[in-house]
Amino acid sequence: MKTIHVCFQGLWDDFGPNDLLYKILLQNYNVVIHDNPEEADYLICSVFDTPYEYCKFEKIRILYSGENYIPDFNLIDYGISSYPLVLGDRHFCKPQCIESYGHFASLRNIDRSHPIQLLEKKKYFANFIAGHESELSIRGDFFKKLDSEYKRVESPGYYLNNMPNGKCVKWTDDSKLQFQSQCKFTLCFESTKHDGFITEKITDAFMANTIPIYYGSDVVKKIFNPKAFINCADFASFDEVIEKIKEIDQDDEKYKEMISQPILRNPNFYEETMAEMEKFVCHIFDQNIENAYRRSRVYTPKKVEDYLLYRKDNNRIIKEFTARGLIKEIQERIKQKFKKK
Repeated sequence: MKTIHVCFQGLWDDFGPNDLLYKILLQNYNVVIHDNPEEADYLICSVFDTPYEYCKFEKIRILYSGENYIPDFNLIDYGISSYPLVLGDRHFCKPQCIESYGHFASLRNIDRSHPIQLLEKKKYFANFIAGHESELSIRGDFFKKLDSEYKRVESPGYYLNNMPNGKCVKWTDDSKLQFQSQCKFTLCFESTKHDGFITEKITDAFMANTIPIYYGSDVVKKIFNPKAFINCADFASFDEVIEKIKEIDQDDEKYKEMISQPILRNPNFYEETMAEMEKFVCHIFDQNIENAYRRSRVYTPKKVEDYLLYRKDNNRIIKEFTARGLIKEIQERIKQKFKKK
């Protein structure tokens, strides 16, 4: 088994053995993890760090993100993101919703053959769970519209909470799914509408045996059965979406028909995606290190990288000296630090 020297930089707090990329690395390589990027050959980085910090290190850079962020291939060699990008062997599209916290691998095991019993368990009409507002205030506006114009929508999240005593559920434990399972519908509005950006919101709703009302990426229809959820993109306005919700809510037969539909268009989507991701990742690490570089390390891309680092450090120095009241020293110190060779 090949030994690889890796440093992780700027990844999320709970990144670890349960992550899909981490699992692939451990299954295929003897992984030596370094805290210092200078000691590693590969730098696996993400967006939860000082911007462009990874540019300081002349390593093979692999940007790994499930956020709504398009990798900059002038600065990195490879990217794994939610966006359906095609760039030779440099990018792999991995929907964020297939991660373990999204329960994607378990969706095929849900028993949807008892819609009558499911309906009897529905204590609430709908739920809305969010930690903050979305781009252009879309999800907050829709929640308020549905709640005020039709029926109360339970909101046990941090944003627009309307529960007694402000009680909140958490996505990190079972409280979110337990609450959603008592609702007929779940508002699944992404924080932003971008190609490929599909989070655990819709998979959580399916896992709780509730009908998702989805707003977000159009790619959702390629993964999930369109007959199993209400897709806002299929309607000309939110007024039409609400009319569709009313129609299904007021007709038990239509509700039972929708909630008994298969969830996935392709039952093998998870396994096929994982196999393709493993192939992509192993292609990176199976190469000789020098052959694995893809970004240009000279000319214009290098100038852009140097400029970004210059601006980042320049801003840091200005803030530091301003805070200390040493304004007069700023210009001279910057000249010394960034003096042209």
